[in-house]
Amino acid sequence: MLSLQALGNIGEFVSAIAVVISLIYLARQTIYNTQSVQAASFNSMVQNSIRLLEHSFRDSEFAAFFERAERDPDELSPSERVRWDSYMTAVFRHFDNLMYQHRVGALDNQMWEAYRETLKHHLRAPAWGVWYRGHAHIFSTSLTDRIERFLTEIEAEVDAQG
Repeated sequence: MLSLQALGNIGEFVSAIAVVISLIYLARQTIYNTQSVQAASFNSMVQNSIRLLEHSFRDSEFAAFFERAERDPDELSPSERVRWDSYMTAVFRHFDNLMYQHRVGALDNQMWEAYRETLKHHLRAPAWGVWYRGHAHIFSTSLTDRIERFLTEIEAEVDAQG
């Protein structure tokens, strides 16, 4: 017959094993949940990108407006200026969010690099840089620093070309 102390020791041993098994299970669930959250977050980022682009490929009037705004925003009517400001604010908020998502680990390096290059490509249209510099105070300093680096690089490339 087992003594009370022996039964207590067996109980402690079984409890310790149960705690270890529970911790392993929780760790696996946390990894799975983290991956699920990252996938959902990435899907949301892609959907937002598509919503911003959708106007250009579904609405020929918007596409024509956008082309005029990029070419010479000074030629826009007052209501078109509001539209340009609103659109540019939404686009730069989107890139600000992407930078944040990358910084906190929700957006991996490969996807961030693709979005980063997209931003730099857009900034090659002078109207984008001019607009941003006039509105930089409403965005994060990290986005402003990144855009200033891009604009400096683009200006150096233009100077080197001619």
